[in-house]
Amino acid sequence: MDDIKNTESRKVFLSHKWADKAFVLDFKQTLQLLGFDPWIDDDAMVAGEILDRGILQGMKNSCGVVFFITSSFRDEGYLGDEINYAIKQKREKKDRFSLIVLLLKGEDGNTGALPDLLEPYVYKTPETDLEALREIVRALPVRVGPTEWRENMLDAPYVPIVEPAASPLSQEAIDILKAAASKAAASGNGRIEYVKSRAGNTILAGETQVIAHERDPRILALYDGGIIDLCDLGYIQDLGSDRETFKVTREGYQLADELQVGPQFPRTPSRLPVSLESPQASASPPVAPGQEDQNGMELNLPSA
Repeated sequence: MDDIKNTESRKVFLSHKWADKAFVLDFKQTLQLLGFDPWIDDDAMVAGEILDRGILQGMKNSCGVVFFITSSFRDEGYLGDEINYAIKQKREKKDRFSLIVLLLKGEDGNTGALPDLLEPYVYKTPETDLEALREIVRALPVRVGPTEWRENMLDAPYVPIVEPAASPLSQEAIDILKAAASKAAASGNGRIEYVKSRAGNTILAGETQVIAHERDPRILALYDGGIIDLCDLGYIQDLGSDRETFKVTREGYQLADELQVGPQFPRTPSRLPVSLESPQASASPPVAPGQEDQNGMELNLPSA
């Protein structure tokens, strides 16, 4: 476990059929640019190494495996062994190993058949390569390390350094996180359930309904973005459930502890600037003669 945590945490096993190798190599190159160390059998194993043993060692050294299920993928031979090895690593490493299944469409528009051994696990059906890459990065249990400057980049365009905003999270994201990470035993259990139905969407954070049966697309977009931001920043982890289940991470609890004022529910987001609110809400109360206005100036009003 210590080896996975410290030295091999960026290795990712890419399982595929030989006919899809050119397609998978594109994912490998992109993952390398993102800071991961993708593993493909033919270029990671030395000559003369036993294939079965090499695949098993590759699984052990990885933090996750990606199964590219296309019409070429068949649950037979070494592919069947790869699935069994991956399931074994998932059981042993638990949250430190991701089993990622992608059902991909071929040129004929049909997706590959899901192997029987992978049926108990959540799978994704991305429509594009970019969506597939996003699913991989999102599901892996590790993130890339600190920013490092490249060397020999004299011809690269200059990018100014921009200081980060004081808070990268929207109010909707903060509300969700604080409700799920509440210290009150009766309300916060660290879990977030996002239930979608025809009656509307409901977000249950701990035992608090952040939104209930909401159907307004603008409000849903705000809360959807809040959950995506929390995942991308590592404050919550997607558990890969059909009901869209998440849990608060260590970093999420730390941030929740730093936030002081709790959210009020049920809450309807408001994005209207002050100038667009109704004049009744912003109008000043009447001032009697001889009183001072808000700027401290005495008003000499004519009497009726």
